[in-house]
Amino acid sequence: MPSPSAEVLAAHQSALPDDDRVELKTMFGAPCAFVNRQMVFAIFEETLIARVGPERVRVLVEEPGITHFSPSPERTWDDCVQLDKSVAPATCAALAAEGLEWAAALPKRVKWSKK
Repeated sequence: MPSPSAEVLAAHQSALPDDDRVELKTMFGAPCAFVNRQMVFAIFEETLIARVGPERVRVLVEEPGITHFSPSPERTWDDCVQLDKSVAPATCAALAAEGLEWAAALPKRVKWSKK
């Protein structure tokens, strides 16, 4: 997977909530924010991904520039939206903050064993 552009990296960084619970790791070869080992806000190719829950996804996909996140044609993540470059920075930041609160309410994800 190609590395994201400097523009997308900057958009991700500026939208991240300033919160001590946020842990940055790598996913899809790019920076990704986690809380309690749950993905919150990520980069996929040249877009941003916000994990906001299935109910919010159904509402948000009606907005311009926001689609249901599908990393591949046969796989859709029910609780994530994909934000293209047309989505305003303030909206991206609001969705990242919303994603943080939604994911923080989920149970802590169990670490997978590497067998």
